[in-house]
Amino acid sequence: MLKMMGKGKTESGKPVTLVLFGLSYKNLDKLKEGLPIKFNGATAGLSDEYEFLIFAGETEQTMARDVAAHVGPETEVKIDPRLKD
Repeated sequence: MLKMMGKGKTESGKPVTLVLFGLSYKNLDKLKEGLPIKFNGATAGLSDEYEFLIFAGETEQTMARDVAAHVGPETEVKIDPRLKD
C-alpha cells in the first residue's frame, strides 16, 4: 500500500492537505476477504494522532451497520444520513 500526503492550494488559492492511499491488487484481495487495513497517520506523513482503517463491504449501508455494531456508547459517530436504512 502506498501512503503519502502533500500540501498545496486549490485553483482558487485555498490551502489544502491532500492524503493519498494507493491500494495494490493484493490489498484489494485482502479487503474482499474481509480483512481491513489499519495504520497510523505517521506512516503517511501526518500526525500520529490519526488512525486509519480501510475496509470494504457489499454496500455503503451494510458497511455503516457493520461499523455501528463495533462502536462504544461514548464514541461520537457521524454517518451521512443518505446511508442510513
